[in-house]
Amino acid sequence: MISNKNFLSVGELTRQVKEILEGSFSQLWVEGEISNFIHHSSGHMYFTLKDNEAEIRCVMFKGNNQYLHFKPENGMKILLNGRISVYAPRGQYQLVATRLEPAGLGTLFLAFEALKKELSAAGLFSDEFKKQLPKIPQTIGLITSKTGAAVQDMINVLGRRAPYVNLILRPTLVQGDTAAADIVNAIQEMDTSGELDLIIIGRGGGSLEDLWPFNEEKVAYAIFNCQTPTISAVGHETDITIADLVADLRAPTPSAAAELAAPSIEELTQALIAIDEKIAILLEHKLEYYWQNMDHIQDRFSLHRPDTLIKGMKNLNTHLSVMMKQSILMKLQLRFGQLEKLQAELSVLNPKSILDRGYAIATTESGQIIHSPDELKMGEMFNLQLAKGILAARKEKNTKTNKK
Repeated sequence: MISNKNFLSVGELTRQVKEILEGSFSQLWVEGEISNFIHHSSGHMYFTLKDNEAEIRCVMFKGNNQYLHFKPENGMKILLNGRISVYAPRGQYQLVATRLEPAGLGTLFLAFEALKKELSAAGLFSDEFKKQLPKIPQTIGLITSKTGAAVQDMINVLGRRAPYVNLILRPTLVQGDTAAADIVNAIQEMDTSGELDLIIIGRGGGSLEDLWPFNEEKVAYAIFNCQTPTISAVGHETDITIADLVADLRAPTPSAAAELAAPSIEELTQALIAIDEKIAILLEHKLEYYWQNMDHIQDRFSLHRPDTLIKGMKNLNTHLSVMMKQSILMKLQLRFGQLEKLQAELSVLNPKSILDRGYAIATTESGQIIHSPDELKMGEMFNLQLAKGILAARKEKNTKTNKK
């Protein structure tokens, strides 16, 4: 019979394996190809590292992967620095990564292409977001190494071509693991200062690895979110970085960036001469126009002299006066005719006209018209209104009306 002392529980066995593995491989570098890559919403990264012979599960926690200077993708060959760990609940051993590095130029190129594709889809390279560069900047910020040839080239070119420009240098790291973060800080500091019309971000040439800080996602978004217009001048003419694609303008070299940033004194002088000539031509055309107008006015003045105009106005005034008098006379004649007609009608109705024909009007002494003899008493006095006077009369007798 087997003794219970010879048995190990699964947990005990796993703990022993964990102690042996983790104690023997506390820190190591492993090369392999990434597959099954997952960037979890928690920020942790899970993937498999494999070669032609085997594969191993890997995890890189958020605290470490936030410092990566490239974006891991399936198919990339990398160098992983980390330690062996045993995940007891599943009895699996895995690599806990603390650092990842691209394994060769091919992997860096794949990382570059992957990030370029992602940022392009997000619109960071779109022309609609490109800001217009100032035509004559007064203050330009330089983000580059203070010891490199690039800064001297830009200072020399701008000093020779555009001495009117004020330059502000923000020295930065342009190579290495911490360079990208320093470049981001420099962009944000210069953008928020409110002192700059333009920012040039650049460095001299180098390998893809040397230029890699300018290919990092954080730098791309810092340039994209920068409110100050930017020129990217990274490497030589044949070098293209993510920073070049995001910036408002890409210059092939730092010296070329200095030439593109501000017009030279000679260019400004020529522009002023051209403006002066244009103004002179415009003034000449204006003068010709006004001279022609004056000639035209003089021609009209010679045809219509003041004495002629005054005489014409007098004649017009006389004509209007005659017409006005005639109109008034016609109106008066019309009104007089109407008045005579009304007078004739009134005359017919006037009692005096009846008296002129031999009739008389009998009235009481109080002035009331007498219509019938019966209205008077015998012996009562009354008046007779004649055409040319009044007679006093007395009623002596009644006579009957003679009706025909």
